[in-house]
Amino acid sequence: MAPPTRADNWIDGLRGFAALTVVTYHICSCFADWLNSPATENGDVYLIQYPFFRLVSSGRAAVALFFILTGYVNSFHSIKQIRNGDQSLVLSKLSKNTLIRAGKLIVPTNIAICFTWLVCQLRGYTLANYAGSNWIRVVSPPPGPTFGDAIKGLGRNLFMFWHEGDSQYDRTYWTIPYFLKGSLLVYLTLLATTFMRPRFSKLLLVFLFLFAWSGKQALMEINIYAGMFLAELNADHGLKATSLIPWPVSIVMMVTGLYLSSFPEEHAEWMPWSLKLHNMAGYFVPDQGEVNRYITSCGAILFVFGVFFSRGGRRVLSFPFLNFIGRVSFPIYLLHNTLIRTILSWMIYRQSINEKGLYPVDQEDKPVLYEAGGDVTFAFAMPIFYAILIVFAYLWTVYVDPPCGRLVSWAGKQVFGEDEELQGIRDRALDGILKT
Repeated sequence: MAPPTRADNWIDGLRGFAALTVVTYHICSCFADWLNSPATENGDVYLIQYPFFRLVSSGRAAVALFFILTGYVNSFHSIKQIRNGDQSLVLSKLSKNTLIRAGKLIVPTNIAICFTWLVCQLRGYTLANYAGSNWIRVVSPPPGPTFGDAIKGLGRNLFMFWHEGDSQYDRTYWTIPYFLKGSLLVYLTLLATTFMRPRFSKLLLVFLFLFAWSGKQALMEINIYAGMFLAELNADHGLKATSLIPWPVSIVMMVTGLYLSSFPEEHAEWMPWSLKLHNMAGYFVPDQGEVNRYITSCGAILFVFGVFFSRGGRRVLSFPFLNFIGRVSFPIYLLHNTLIRTILSWMIYRQSINEKGLYPVDQEDKPVLYEAGGDVTFAFAMPIFYAILIVFAYLWTVYVDPPCGRLVSWAGKQVFGEDEELQGIRDRALDGILKT
């Protein structure tokens, strides 16, 4: 059955947009890494390298979107309850929500690590080791030489990954520990602002945003605080927010945000438009700050706020397909790189594999790399790959997410007790606070 419909569908639409952008960014990194620059090395510029068109390869802007949504989603319901005068209830739930949210991130991620580890040990990445794409080869480790080594590698990735953010079996998971830290940052901020008046909680978020900006925290923190500020505005205004500012202003915000999000990851100096943005950012970005992160994060923030104030923008992002992709966005994130290195690699290099055979070597016994197929191969392979990815992600929500949710809920009950028991603990704790 389909995932249940949720409120704020434009939020799911943003998730879907971000998820598809991350996938296309990694595919471009595999087969068209020149898209990371605003022009080719010899000075040629293709249409897809111009602003707006190059959003298909704006992976960093998509990551910023995910952090904004993390700040928004993890805080909105608590802020709404605070507005309704339920501060004590919010405080009593923070501990449980922190554990539950962390569990819902950690458990599926560890299952995905086990899955990609198993694919690796079964030599599922063998073809990827011979791929002509340098990106695919770099992120495709060989299997452990012995069973013991393979088990050690799995253990190391299940535990040390959450410290270092570097998964040997899927390098694209590096952002997930940041999402965990971002969730914890949200709950810490909520703890500090629960009894604040609304205008002062907003002022604190602005201060934290500027403090994170000056501290070169353009990857996670400025986006988390921006998402929390958006949640504050939504708790205050709800659907009325679309009438707070004139619609042309919201359109300008969205267009400007997408333009900034188009900023290239590499060689901004190769085109006048990107060089100009880079030079302008130099006045605002702290010394040694990552200019690309700052510009794309600002673009993502401006775009999201433009959508928030725009009835038309919300309507577009509420399109059912984007909503569906948004609801399966996390499985898409977890599975896409495994499928790129297996199914997509086989489809793209199939002709070369047939010609050279498995494990090709030259006369000096050195590995020979496979050559990618032509435009026709890509035209057939890409729709099939995306269809397979979406089906796998949907199946994940049907067969993997529910048991993960039950496991996390069971752990929560073991730690915090049943709801009635927990309510008694809350009441006693609040009575103690009032007496002191």
